[in-house]
Amino acid sequence: MSTKSSFHETVVTITNQDGFTLSSDKFPFETTLSLAPLVAYWEKKAASDPNCNLARVRELANLLRQKPELLEPIHNLAVIDKNIDTVDILMEDIFPSALWENDLKAAVLPFHFESFYATPRLEELQLLGGENYTERLSIDQKTLLFRQTLSAYTLILDKFYNANFTVDKPFIFTIKDKFTMLERHYKLDIDLKFMEVKAKGDIKKLTAQEINFLINRYNNLDLWMQKIPPQNFEFSGFAIYDFTDVTNEETISSLRYDLLDKDSVSSREGFENLQQKLRVLFNLPDIRLGIASCPAKQEFDTNFARKLWNGLVLTNSCNLKLEDLDSSIYDPVIKKGHTIVVEDLKVFQNATPVEEDLLNAGVRNLIIAPLQFEGSTIGVLEIASPIPGELNALSTIKLKEILPLFALAMNRSMDELRSSIQSIIKEKFTAIHPIVEWRFTQAAINLLDKTDRNIRAEIEPIVFKDVHPFFGVSDIRGSASERNKAIQGDLLEQLVLAKEIILAAKEELDLSILDELLYKLDKFSQNILNELTSGDEGIVLEFLREEIESLFPYFQAKSPSMAAPINLYRLAISNPYKAVYNKRKAYEESMHKINETISNFLDREEHKAQKIFPHYFEKYRTDGLEYNIYIGSSLLNNKHFEPIYLKNMRLWQLMLTCEIARRIHKLRPSLKLPLEITQLLLVHSEPISIRFRQDEKKFDVDGANNIRYEIIKKRLDKATIRGTEERLTQPGKIAIVYMLQKEAQEYMRYIEFLQSEGYVEQDVEHLEIEEMQGVQGLKAFRVKVNMQDELRHNIETGDELLAIAQSATLN
Repeated sequence: MSTKSSFHETVVTITNQDGFTLSSDKFPFETTLSLAPLVAYWEKKAASDPNCNLARVRELANLLRQKPELLEPIHNLAVIDKNIDTVDILMEDIFPSALWENDLKAAVLPFHFESFYATPRLEELQLLGGENYTERLSIDQKTLLFRQTLSAYTLILDKFYNANFTVDKPFIFTIKDKFTMLERHYKLDIDLKFMEVKAKGDIKKLTAQEINFLINRYNNLDLWMQKIPPQNFEFSGFAIYDFTDVTNEETISSLRYDLLDKDSVSSREGFENLQQKLRVLFNLPDIRLGIASCPAKQEFDTNFARKLWNGLVLTNSCNLKLEDLDSSIYDPVIKKGHTIVVEDLKVFQNATPVEEDLLNAGVRNLIIAPLQFEGSTIGVLEIASPIPGELNALSTIKLKEILPLFALAMNRSMDELRSSIQSIIKEKFTAIHPIVEWRFTQAAINLLDKTDRNIRAEIEPIVFKDVHPFFGVSDIRGSASERNKAIQGDLLEQLVLAKEIILAAKEELDLSILDELLYKLDKFSQNILNELTSGDEGIVLEFLREEIESLFPYFQAKSPSMAAPINLYRLAISNPYKAVYNKRKAYEESMHKINETISNFLDREEHKAQKIFPHYFEKYRTDGLEYNIYIGSSLLNNKHFEPIYLKNMRLWQLMLTCEIARRIHKLRPSLKLPLEITQLLLVHSEPISIRFRQDEKKFDVDGANNIRYEIIKKRLDKATIRGTEERLTQPGKIAIVYMLQKEAQEYMRYIEFLQSEGYVEQDVEHLEIEEMQGVQGLKAFRVKVNMQDELRHNIETGDELLAIAQSATLN
């Protein structure tokens, strides 16, 4: 029977060692070593290969006639040893003499790990043979038996039932190098062309449905053994085992896996594990690893930074400060992002105390490399050796492969310490914007196609070139100071309520301690009025709970008249925070209402703007709201892009920003705290490339030339006007930041149109922006938004920003 037409090739990937069923405790099939398939190979070669050396084949035939025992099943390996000269000739096509000394190859009994013929180098490594081969494979005997049995059944299905599926799980052997005592990894490839399976008696027939039923239950080999009894088959011949050194690949893969662990660079155990794997990667048993964070300057000398200092000299217990690294070998790494290789620290000129500390630690030779994330150096990685010259410039080639892995791990650890910024748990997958979903689908299909063809591959990079960026920010002015004022007000109110209770107690109770409590309450109030520091809130609340609130039961027991002020106090703190939360609640509700108003309006109008030209859009909540828009033909599947779409989008963005300002202005009277917003737009006329980053699950600029755009975005929130301390962004105004004169000319035309529509007033401020770190030469327009109720266009009565922008096309 043939089931070939009913089945495609199915790949079965073994992903774990649990969950399978196999009652047998030994390989259930009969196996026999035989050289008959090899002899048949030579006979076929003599008959079909015109280049075959027939004289050599005849010589081999004569030898075999004299050694008939080699043509029979071999039950004793002594037969091989006795006739090794003839076996050498039989094996010369499989084991070419030119590769004999260097190959890692062996001929092995069917489904065993004992070789009867192997290259010298393989025998020297002792990868095969012995009783502990399962330890070298890092799997238990039961799992190995399951995999061998399943592999045997794949051959039976192929030959007798014409239904193919493949077990895709390579064997990786791990041994220790006898010189370095470091782990080496070898991947095993198995060639079965000299092994055959034979049926003993009639073959039990199975329908296509029965075969499919078994394949879908590949874990249950007891079921397979019932349907296809192993005693009905035998395997004869031998397998060719070919080993490849994959130490680098396995080590990097293992490093990648380890660095996903949140404790990989911060825990002692994780750090030592990484260090050992780097020793394996570089094949140097005595090298040492060092990792240290290098956050912003204001954080460098804090305990925050030192939590991630596990370096050679930058340890969490060292006394070094940022200025101590000036002029040292760390200086160009931290400040310029250079990688430094020092062949011998002992002959290093102009040594500083830092180099002396390294020498005292036994370091003579080292590499220091920057860990960079989003264009910034966030840490340093050190690899050091006590032997001069052991690490050199060639070592940095391997280092380049792993630096991004360490940088990502360092960034994640720093993010976890900044737990107030974001959660430490990230979603495995991210929502994909509908506009670019086609490209992710295409990449997934390509990956599946390669997998179906047994081609190992990773997801291809997602890059969109020549897209035009838009960036806008609506920020709540003075949010930090407003938050502090709210905390300050709530604390003062709670202190006043507490003071009323103590004053009432003094009228009823003659206790000197009450005067001391009044003194503390007044002192706290005065300090908070003068200045609220970061720790004041916790100190005050702790005092109130431990020294004031704890007295309430005593006061009420002594004097029933105390119930009234105590009940007022308890009512004021009857919320989840157990503290007065009136002004903070007003602040938070007002900020939430502003953000919701902006976000909802932006979502609504942006959805409509997709009609101008489909584009990528993303927004982020901060104390206000910021957004990115990317537009360009590469974002779309087979759609042409015209410059007119870009002009429409720029005009639309300006009108949108004006409408946001007007809406928040109307909203202010209804807010419990009348917060104000400031707005800023960044103009960037040159197209950029963006790449989807698998680690961050988001798009970011791609390429060094585009990094400046990202740097400018991050700096603008603190921008001031040149020669003054005045902030660029001001309530009721829109700041439009640009770099090139052609951008200024284009946006002046848009501003003139907005003036004609009544969106902005006539005065336009032309400003230069004070230089910022890494950013200079920026200029800006600043226009005041017309907050009057009536405009010629009213989008609430049906007019559309989209239609207005399209009607005002500027060529």
